Order: sequence, then C-alpha cells, then structure tokens
Amino acid sequence: MTTSTETLLPDTAVGARRWISRHGWTFGVWLLFFILIFLYSLQIPRFGAFQVTSIVNNGSPWVYLAVGEAIIVIAGGIDLGVGGLLVLTNATAARLMEGQPFEVTIVIALGLLLAAALLNGFVGWIIHVSKVPDIVITLGSLYFYQGLALWVLPTRGGGTSEGFRWLFTGSTSGIGSNPWAAIVGISVIVLIAAWWMANTRTGLSLYAMGSNKNAAFLSGIRAGRIKILSYMVGGAFAALAGLVTTAIANSGNANAVGGNLTLNAVAAIVLGGVALTGGKGSLIAVVPAGLILFFLNPVLSAWGVDPAGAQVIQGVLIVVVMAVGGILEWRRSRR
Repeated sequence: MTTSTETLLPDTAVGARRWISRHGWTFGVWLLFFILIFLYSLQIPRFGAFQVTSIVNNGSPWVYLAVGEAIIVIAGGIDLGVGGLLVLTNATAARLMEGQPFEVTIVIALGLLLAAALLNGFVGWIIHVSKVPDIVITLGSLYFYQGLALWVLPTRGGGTSEGFRWLFTGSTSGIGSNPWAAIVGISVIVLIAAWWMANTRTGLSLYAMGSNKNAAFLSGIRAGRIKILSYMVGGAFAALAGLVTTAIANSGNANAVGGNLTLNAVAAIVLGGVALTGGKGSLIAVVPAGLILFFLNPVLSAWGVDPAGAQVIQGVLIVVVMAVGGILEWRRSRR
C-alpha cells in the first residue's frame, strides 16, 4: 500500500504540472476576468443581471472578432482587415435588413456570413499567390472594407427585425436583463470552433502551419489551402461580430474605425495567450480576454481613472502580458 501511494504521488504531481503547462494561461485569464467583475461590482451602487447582460452582450462582438483573428494568427498569418470587415457587415446588414421580417433577416445574415468568408478567403489567396507579407495585403483590405462600407451606408442608419435582435441579445429591444442568449451563443460557437481546431485533421493543420510551415509542407499539408481556409473562417467570425453589432445597435455605422477594432482584437489574442508567431493558442482563453478589454475602461472609470490613463494602463497590461508570455516560452524552450 505504501509503495503504491509513493508511486501514485509523483504521477499525480507530473499530471498536475502537465495540466498547468497546458491550461494554466487559460485558467489565469478566466480568473482575471472574474476578479475584475468582482472588483467592478464593488464600485457601483447596484450590480445585477442588467450589468452582467450589458457586459456580455456588448462584449460579444469583441469576442467573435478576436476569435476570428486568433484562428488566422494560429495558422501563421495576421489579418489587419477584420475590423473593417466587421464594419462592412454591420453597414450592409443594417441596410438590407431594415423593415424585413425575421425570416428574411436570417437569410440575409447567412448570405453575409458566406460572402464575408469568400471575400476574406480571396484575400488569403492573394497573400499565398503573391508571397507579399500578410500585414501588407490585409492593411490594404482594411481600407477597402472601410471604403466599401461607406459606399453601402454613407450615414448611420438602417435596422433589423425584433426577432434578430432577440436571437443575439435575448431582448427585442437589444437591451435587458437576460444575458443567456449571448452566453449560450458564445459558448456554443466558440466551443465548436475550439473542438474543430483541436480534434480534426484540418484544424490541426492550422496549428501545424503556424508552428513550422516547412515541416507541415513536408508532411503533406497544402499551405495555400490552409492559408485560404484560415482567412475564410476568420472572415466569417468578423462578419458574425458585425451581425451582432447590428442586433445590439439596431443600426449600421460605417464611420466606425475598423483599425481600432482590429487592434483590440490583436490585443485580446495576446492577452488570451495566442502566440503572434503562430502555432500556439487556445480559443477558450480568447473569450474572457475579449470581454476584459471591452469592459476594462468602465472598470477603470469606476475607480476614478481618466480615459487617457485608462489607455496607458491597457497598453501596459498588453506589454506585461507579452513579456510574461515571452519569458515562459523561453523557459520552456530551455527545458
């Protein structure tokens, strides 16, 4: 009995270290999210379902956009145009859905998701064929999407159906005290994407391409196909973020700055532990990271921090997170 226990304890310790090594960052980001929620609840007179709903509903576009960016980065690329694609989808959806019944708005939404996937997949194809760095081509796509959005909807306006608003926000008015529609939507969609990334040949090929492109090519993975696929999936998530924005605001705004949205998405994936070098990261950790970056400013405002100071703190947070991630990766490579 003693020998069995002595044998078991080291195995348990090794298993715990392995779990921490694999999931420690994800656990840490979720813990930070709940700590910030708790601290925020102490700073306002009444904290309840309405506040939770506001955080989850309004933060969901940030989450979807960050998840789309994470998939592209994990595959070894980076897309500076996702924010512009969000704005384009928001503007187009608001214009086409205005005055339409729920069934028609759903068909329009599905069409926009497919169109965004194909359009962004075309960007991935251009990158693969031209061999021009992702950051150059996608910077151009950002301006293209933003300009196209202004052409579709020059001034803020449009709308959508009450059923479409309820689908994403749990309320026909877009606001309320029911966060479950957004929570269930985020959970189901992100979990499916995370499972696909971790358990299918295609999803694992995305990680392989980001880890070592040459090794992936030698193992039979088609680089062009994976590049295009990653941009298609990322584009679909950017469009989903735009559709959710339409449901929340019941309008389109082509004047929103897509570049800022893209930078927030990149900051979220960094906070979520996704390596900008590719091949590493968890979509599950990106969810709380996106929500944190959304409501960090309200939390700091509740503490009396002015907007300029809040931007400084947010920047310092990202730098510290990247530094910690770099140190951990260096230690891992040394071992």
